[in-house]
Amino acid sequence: MESKNSAVLNVVSESKAISSILMQDNSKDLDHSSICSGTTFDRDNSLVQSPSLESFSSIHDIENLSELTMDENSDLCVKIDNPEKHVETMETYITFRITTRVARIEFSDHEYIVRRRYNDFLWLRQKLMECHNFCIVPPLPAKHSLIGQLDRYSKEFILSRMKSLNVFINRICKHPILSCNDNLKIFLTSTRLEFSHHRKNKNSISSCNGTIATLNHPSSSHTVLRNRHVEFDRVKTYLAMLTEKLSSLEKISGRINKDRSDLISEINNFHPIFIRWSASEPQICSTLENIGNALERSSAAQSALVHSYNNSMGAPIKEFLQYIDVVQEVLRKREAFQCDYETSLEELHKRHSEKDKLVALSQDRSPHSGGGFGLWRQPSYDDKLEKLGSCIPQLLKMVETSQDSLEMANEFLRSDLECWQEEKRQCLKKILLDFVGKQINYYEASVNAWEHVTNEMKKSNKL
Repeated sequence: MESKNSAVLNVVSESKAISSILMQDNSKDLDHSSICSGTTFDRDNSLVQSPSLESFSSIHDIENLSELTMDENSDLCVKIDNPEKHVETMETYITFRITTRVARIEFSDHEYIVRRRYNDFLWLRQKLMECHNFCIVPPLPAKHSLIGQLDRYSKEFILSRMKSLNVFINRICKHPILSCNDNLKIFLTSTRLEFSHHRKNKNSISSCNGTIATLNHPSSSHTVLRNRHVEFDRVKTYLAMLTEKLSSLEKISGRINKDRSDLISEINNFHPIFIRWSASEPQICSTLENIGNALERSSAAQSALVHSYNNSMGAPIKEFLQYIDVVQEVLRKREAFQCDYETSLEELHKRHSEKDKLVALSQDRSPHSGGGFGLWRQPSYDDKLEKLGSCIPQLLKMVETSQDSLEMANEFLRSDLECWQEEKRQCLKKILLDFVGKQINYYEASVNAWEHVTNEMKKSNKL
């Protein structure tokens, strides 16, 4: 009996072992199939698809996205990479992995890895603008591509957006005030559920961490300023000139790029003629073939130049024009505060003048002048003086508050403009050097192609 029971137990244990092995094999097959298809499921059971595992498995297509290292002079370093496509019932969207390395006491850990979508970056920028009225908060890339929404999931668009988001977040991390904002900390460190709960909470953090006092928005409408600020007026004039120059540069280079694209189409129709011609001319066959090949190589070099235009020239200039718009908007905010200060100051002077006139009239008027009319004029003067006596202190407090806000705006904006000018020099230098480098590569490839033709012709003449 015992032997039978032991035999049964052995059979059961063997069957369990076999079933467990089969389940492991099935799970391996499922994992393998999901990896091959680029499809997984996240914690919320939403379908996650990499746009193209082959295309996005490497980030070498993105410039300045080398291995994340902590600079000696930086205590906050952030990198954005690894885009993933999420397919849900009601929407489809892309998320990016955000890796943060930090050496600040307000952070509990030294490294964080979270995933965020584009709308989360919009939320962060809005919060930073609410907290810091006069800081230059960098712009975000456009929500959709210029071609349209159908292009949102292409490799080129997603890589371009990932590069722009890296520029955005690193500009914030380098800013001495924006990088200390509590909303940025939540953005970089919170889990997805915590971050979603924080976004839905209307009473979320909107303080300025004690670095900037909350400024009252000007109540007066923005009119022409009476006292122009020479320093900021000079900046406004420069920005308008720079916008005009960069816009002209972008338009002209775009037009040249389009003409080159049309030229490539013509060359592609041109070089096969030499190849077909060589078949009927045995004596100059090699020369005709070399010319056809040179045209093909020149066309390929020019095609590479055309395709690189958007990344090297078109998109960077448009992005920097957006950056200029942000600076101009902050200058307009400062002018609105100056207008509010001037309006309240003018009102205060007006009330002081009214009070002085009433006091002078009350002192000049004799007790017997005016007959019966003096009996009812006296209370009128006293009432006006009483009202002015209560109104003037309120106006004085308003003027002081407006002046403090304006001086604070001037200091913060002056500091940010100094940093922006340095960044402007670096960005424009990089754009122009990239443009020059691409031109040199094109002309070197074209010259090499035609030099090969001349060298071959010299060899044939010597023979």
